Amino acid sequence: MMMKYAVVILVVIVCISCKEATRETLQILIQNRTDSLVHITLYPKGLNEDGFYIPYEGSRGFRKPDYNLLPHNDNEYSWLSEMIFATPDLTIKPYTLALREFDSIYIRTALNLIIFTHKDVTGYSENIFSENSTWDFEVGEWDERTIRKNPQRGYLHRFLILEDKIIINQ
Repeated sequence: MMMKYAVVILVVIVCISCKEATRETLQILIQNRTDSLVHITLYPKGLNEDGFYIPYEGSRGFRKPDYNLLPHNDNEYSWLSEMIFATPDLTIKPYTLALREFDSIYIRTALNLIIFTHKDVTGYSENIFSENSTWDFEVGEWDERTIRKNPQRGYLHRFLILEDKIIINQ
């Protein structure tokens, strides 16, 4: 009987002490900083009929290429709906990752249609694919919800959709 308790205690100690190494990803996100809903249509290079897969935290996540994005609300998990791609390559620039993974990105706002392509942009003052684009950066840390703690660190690069950068076509 004592031996069973000793084994259980030993297993618990081993599980607690075996902390997995922190997994790191570089993520690109589109954040809606307007006052209304926007509709995003992504044109990834690897699209199938249902959507496309993105590498995410050691596995592959699924993203539909056509979705609505609410205005940013400072929710702790709002970045999940904003993320458009993630990679374990921490050295890549966010605009380079966007160039590599997407042919174009369309964003329908309440005011206009924004079209980002590799060559130019329509309806916005910056191009997500340009080296000169502005990105908001943050390092996020969290634990993946599993049986034991799996620490995660995300290098979050957000391309902001701002009302004052929308160009209204007359």
